[in-house]
Amino acid sequence: MESDSGRLLIWREQRTRYHQSNTVEKHSYRGGGILVWAGISLGGHTDLHVFHGGTVTGLRYRDETLDPYVRPYAAAIGNDFILMDDNARPYRARIVEEYLEDHGLERME
Repeated sequence: MESDSGRLLIWREQRTRYHQSNTVEKHSYRGGGILVWAGISLGGHTDLHVFHGGTVTGLRYRDETLDPYVRPYAAAIGNDFILMDDNARPYRARIVEEYLEDHGLERME
């Protein structure tokens, strides 16, 4: 049965929407994804970092990005360094906030 919108309408019995015969398993990302991170400024850039597999948590962001890349780069830039990052959860986690504060790294709001 087709509607005016061209969509195919499927009629089911009431209360069977999530019945096994009415659902199809779907994998949206086909095996996971990656996250790529790099820092760029007027005076230079950091190396590109690719997070392979898994979820980027605040702990992983701190250990795999902030400590090996951001902190040394901030030291090279000096007092003018300001971190501009995303507002995604891993970047705003308490552990990240504490790390930035403990190391005197200023974040752009």
